[in-house]
Amino acid sequence: MIKDRSNIKWASMMMPEHLDVLREYKQDTTIQRRDLNEWELEEIQQTIDQAYSQQLDIKLEAWQDNKIIQWTGTIKSINFNTNELILDTLLKTKRIPIQSIQSAQLEADFYD
Repeated sequence: MIKDRSNIKWASMMMPEHLDVLREYKQDTTIQRRDLNEWELEEIQQTIDQAYSQQLDIKLEAWQDNKIIQWTGTIKSINFNTNELILDTLLKTKRIPIQSIQSAQLEADFYD
């Protein structure tokens, strides 16, 4: 994958006014967190329960720092005291707050 530096490579040729407008635009384009309805929450819960009980790989999309972050791995445990999922990925173990989860998909489903 090509790592493009986007506007950084053009910064030397831009006027200060242009840079100010670009900074404002970047701050204004933060993604708003989507409120999930009852059916979506139930579907996420069922997917997480199935992945945890059968130790299947799962892809989770979680809301973090005004962005959606994707994590793939197996659910090691669910901590109800702190409301966190403990997910084993290929590189590390990640704690994901349950309230931040926006979607969940089993491994068999995301290869289609």
